Amino acid sequence: MLCFVSCSKDSEPITENNIEIAHLLHEQLPESAYDESIKGLYHGAVLSTSSTSRGKIWVNIAQKGVYNALIKLATGESLVFDLYTEFSTPAEATSIYRFSGEAGSFSIDLSDFHNPVIDDLSINGETYYSHLVKSMSSNPASVLTAVFLEYSDPMFSGTWSVIADGSIVNPNGDNGDGITSVMVVYDGVSFTDTIMDSINATSCLGNGSYIPTVNSFGVAGSVVSDYQNTVFAGGMAKWDLSYDATTDTYMDYRNCNSMVAGTFSWTSPDNSVMKTGEIILD
Repeated sequence: MLCFVSCSKDSEPITENNIEIAHLLHEQLPESAYDESIKGLYHGAVLSTSSTSRGKIWVNIAQKGVYNALIKLATGESLVFDLYTEFSTPAEATSIYRFSGEAGSFSIDLSDFHNPVIDDLSINGETYYSHLVKSMSSNPASVLTAVFLEYSDPMFSGTWSVIADGSIVNPNGDNGDGITSVMVVYDGVSFTDTIMDSINATSCLGNGSYIPTVNSFGVAGSVVSDYQNTVFAGGMAKWDLSYDATTDTYMDYRNCNSMVAGTFSWTSPDNSVMKTGEIILD
């Protein structure tokens, strides 16, 4: 027997109580009972395909018996989503879900819940990419978003996100979470990097093989990620993005120098074009 999802109806309206619950979704913590289940909390970044609009997303699949989602854009706008009700099978019997809200909609495929996939994400009429991970009770996922722009060429700009899925716990002994992926969107195309390079931070942090982290030194929003290499737009970008949230200061932790922003240097494959600029965290 085959089961289908019907899209002929609108989703049921979100009640006032559901809206309130969804707006607080970013404060929920994953429950251990769902760590190895399709159920639970998912967290990630959303990045526009056509502008520098960006934000963070939280999706709840049946934790506390609720299905809902929240997107918080960098502008401060909070958008809530509820589960479509047109499924011909009960929600607990499927792995593909459709969420809808006043601002837009998206689908999430949890066939492999350790590698969740969001499709058809539309917000305020704009199409978005998303990179999502399963958030675990032992160490919830963390996301930072940013923009990058070339110093002299405003057309060479886009969005940047850094995700720690919680699987690399305290790699440097200072309570940070190891970065597991970086997603860059430039010229309507997304690029994902899952390989981070260790940093020689001997002179500053006393560690010659520092693993890049977010929530560095146990401080939410801090990041140590200097001298990284990421391929996008057909070229290689060397970039530094470190930030001390306690002092609101960008840093170069290789030399203990303060910076005005994160930096990048992008070079075309034939070395004929170089772009240099800033990465600015939200």
